[in-house]
Amino acid sequence: MLEYSNTVPFKQAMDLLKTAIPSAKVSASQAQRLVQHFGNLPEMEDLLQSPGFSLSKEEEVEAPILYIQADGGHLLTDEDYKETKVGRLFAGHHIKQVSSDNQEVNLRNELEHSDYIAHLGSCDEFIPRLNPLIDNHLAQASDTQIVVISDGASWIANWIKRDYPKATLILDFYHAKEKLCEFAAMVFKSKNQRNKWIENRTQDLLDGNVNKVILAIRTKALTRNKSIKEKADNIITYYSNNTYRMQYQLYQKKGYCIGSGAIESAISTVVQQRCKLVGQRWTHRVKAVLNLRAAFKSNKRKEIRTLINSQMGYNSAA
Repeated sequence: MLEYSNTVPFKQAMDLLKTAIPSAKVSASQAQRLVQHFGNLPEMEDLLQSPGFSLSKEEEVEAPILYIQADGGHLLTDEDYKETKVGRLFAGHHIKQVSSDNQEVNLRNELEHSDYIAHLGSCDEFIPRLNPLIDNHLAQASDTQIVVISDGASWIANWIKRDYPKATLILDFYHAKEKLCEFAAMVFKSKNQRNKWIENRTQDLLDGNVNKVILAIRTKALTRNKSIKEKADNIITYYSNNTYRMQYQLYQKKGYCIGSGAIESAISTVVQQRCKLVGQRWTHRVKAVLNLRAAFKSNKRKEIRTLINSQMGYNSAA
């Protein structure tokens, strides 16, 4: 019941369960009550904050890398839209290159293991839930390198600077490049000129020459209309505020990822695919659903089964 309810709405979940087990006599309300019970248990919070993967490999000589990514969104509730936050942790050695057609072409990155925390509420409430998971991972290896990749959200930078000052902060490269593309679309009529300019400025970013990019944008905006100048000013401010986490040439030299696609995917898979369907409007009870979904997505089924056993007894849960 928990497995299906974690995946689809309660009525649909119980319809699927009855298909798998025709003799089952269960209702959507029963499934919801079960999710509320287990999702809100203090033990569920302990489960979510415990590491679901090993941070290092025995054959590795270099210090392990712990990637931390976080982002937010909104869910429709009875009290209008409310903030949601998702945190995702994974180890550097869990990033694998695969191809969708099982051929050694068009390789993309895929994560073998991740730990998640999903939260309904502000970052001030979310951070105290995510920090214990981070700290428990760091306890595995004292020499762990922390790498945090995010968009330009100030709350993430302020949080990491305060709680993990030795971490490497990286501005998602694709957010940075997106600013270039938006500006170029306003300035260049010629597609070829636009693409060439974007290509050159993108290389400048990869080389760590942020000031060169800022100068190029400022130069292009000099004789333009007000809207283009305002766009240029906004991008320049964005780059200037984030220059300290745009040293992409250094990050790539160290073998770090520079994209935040993992957390953007997590927002979709952990929250939206279950909790942002057509017609859905939530109460505070969505917190239990988010907890359960984060636990399943973290591949902690064994731990969930142990929790069920402790609550209901082995014979009942078997």
